[in-house]
Amino acid sequence: MLVDFTIKNFMSYRDEVSLSMMASTTVKECENMTGYSNVSYLAEGKRVLRTAAIYGANGSGKSTVVAALDIFKSMVLRSFVDEHIVKHLSSMYYRFDRMSKDDPVSMQMIFMCQGIRYRYGFEVMSGKVQTEWLFQLPVDAVKESYCFKREGTAIKVNGKVMKGARGVDSKTRTNALFLSTAAQFNVEAAMVVKEWFRKRFNILSGLDDNTLAFTAKAFMYNSTIREQILKMIGIVDSCIKDVNVKENVKELNGQTAPLEVLNRLGISLPPDLNKKIEQHELEISATHDVYEGGEVVGNDRLNFNMESLGTTKLFALLGPFFDTIQNGGVLVIDEFGASLHTQLSMELLKLFYSPLNVAGAQLVITTHDTNLLRKDLLRRDQIWFAEKSAVGVSDLYSLVEYKVNQANSVRNDASFSKDYLLGRYGAIPYFGNIEKFVLEYGKSEEKE
Repeated sequence: MLVDFTIKNFMSYRDEVSLSMMASTTVKECENMTGYSNVSYLAEGKRVLRTAAIYGANGSGKSTVVAALDIFKSMVLRSFVDEHIVKHLSSMYYRFDRMSKDDPVSMQMIFMCQGIRYRYGFEVMSGKVQTEWLFQLPVDAVKESYCFKREGTAIKVNGKVMKGARGVDSKTRTNALFLSTAAQFNVEAAMVVKEWFRKRFNILSGLDDNTLAFTAKAFMYNSTIREQILKMIGIVDSCIKDVNVKENVKELNGQTAPLEVLNRLGISLPPDLNKKIEQHELEISATHDVYEGGEVVGNDRLNFNMESLGTTKLFALLGPFFDTIQNGGVLVIDEFGASLHTQLSMELLKLFYSPLNVAGAQLVITTHDTNLLRKDLLRRDQIWFAEKSAVGVSDLYSLVEYKVNQANSVRNDASFSKDYLLGRYGAIPYFGNIEKFVLEYGKSEEKE
């Protein structure tokens, strides 16, 4: 469960900003919906939001937040095996202020895992990890304790928490995280955190083959998810009577197999060896009724490549959606709603508020769909805006903390969508004088 994510000096975010999933104590919207809830309850009455939506103009920094979450996860999972990832992140500092080059890229996440609240972060600069820290707060504790603290090459480890971590500090490279290294050497506390990021923190950016393949696999091997997907597809497109997923296995000769297939399989074969390789392909099709004279006389299967983009995207999304809801965790989607009808996007959001979500699953999206800005769907603390200043610095703020006319907070009965498009909350595009542009180029074409 994500509680808070903070970044500084990363791409367009020069100054420190935070995306908080903690529910505001002053916001009460959407709390009396029968059977539905926008929040999950923690110990001592604390509440965590189940969804958050980030709005903003193109180039404002919405996708940058997703990119930061993505590289944060990649650092945890890969920094031990990938010697270049820290160098890559070090180069992603804010470029348009000369002083930023001398400051580290900083990231920190607070999250819940197996009932323990963790606070983990790091700073990188010049291809090296400058600082790194991990603190934990068990449910029955009132004060967090450190797991380890790192300053350059000096790493202080709490042996009571990080059991088995003795000697790992000497094996930790300057261009690798101690957490990633400790997990590689089977330190249990580090492995728990790493596994949470690997299994329960997932990021989708566009519709790719991996997302579609994940859903197809879940459809084949998870009967609950299969049933949920079929019901949802049937509700959205009543013409689809069934979905079929088949895994085809082809044997390829090692001498003639395409190089890209070998790379994808992670296999390198000497040219003189005649080995057989198996290539696994997923074939997805939808069953439709066939009619004659208005009567159903049979059915036929249509390859999913011939279905609409919206249907294909819905199918691909439903795998990660239902997997996250079923098992808990965080799902982050960039450009949510593309190719989906607004009403469908609303219903997908509501799945995270529904009684299905017993594991406290969360959804974080970036979107341009202003129709989702409804007070019966998103609370003010769930609505976030990314805005870039005239000098190229991005800011991130929620609607609940935004001040109208520098003084008054946004009322809970305000028309969020209308007011946003009118520019009352900022974070909208400024196009300049497009009319003048059209007139000027229209005249130049007439002369020609």
